[in-house]
Amino acid sequence: MDNTHHTIIKIEGLKKDYVLDGDRKAPVLLGIDLEINARDFTIIYGPSGCGKSTLLHTIIGLETPTSGRVVIRETDIYKLKEEDRSVFRAQKFGMVYQTPYWIKSLSVWENVAMPLLIAGEKESSAKRQAMKVLGQVEMAKYAKKKPMQLSGGEQQKVGLARALINNPWIIVADEPTGNLDTHSSDEVMKMFQALNTDHERTIVMVTHNLIYLPMANKQIAMRDGLVVSLDAAGVKEAIKQELQGVL
Repeated sequence: MDNTHHTIIKIEGLKKDYVLDGDRKAPVLLGIDLEINARDFTIIYGPSGCGKSTLLHTIIGLETPTSGRVVIRETDIYKLKEEDRSVFRAQKFGMVYQTPYWIKSLSVWENVAMPLLIAGEKESSAKRQAMKVLGQVEMAKYAKKKPMQLSGGEQQKVGLARALINNPWIIVADEPTGNLDTHSSDEVMKMFQALNTDHERTIVMVTHNLIYLPMANKQIAMRDGLVVSLDAAGVKEAIKQELQGVL
């Protein structure tokens, strides 16, 4: 059965306040309604402080909302106990961060396989699966090297392989090219695009880099804690000014 148009993430009335000193609250998300389909490549963009990373962390179950719902397929994740939500996140999401973190004494394949080894998988099976996902991101030839021997772009590709190791429903990436040069950024983004188009992976990404928006089939502009549509051009201009040091 074709699941292309099936909703995989449904967000309803999502609000998030941070409690400051005393009883003061800082509203970050002001009421988000959003649907993302299976196999979408979604990019969330907006100026700093607009709430995009908070939205991402709420989607994966790290930031409990003040109100609203996050439903991943049929699971309302904030109705789960915290421990169950953590297990759900580990099984259903693969996460790529701006800076990948490594166990420096281990090889590339061992770092990629670590989630499976922690879960009790046999080393031979874990290695076989690690080599498979390293192959998907064209990094299998570096399997025996240490991650710190690789360039920033190569490390980010290995980080993407690690995100794939549990065969998650959704790949989530928070500014994955933020620390990379232009060439490395382009290579990493092409890898995300290939995983989406060739391997039918659902991807949700936060980025400042407007040049990559055409790679996504769904673009979500955020400003001041809200998803905007009519003001998308204004969001892009705000980001450009911010990157130029005007804001």
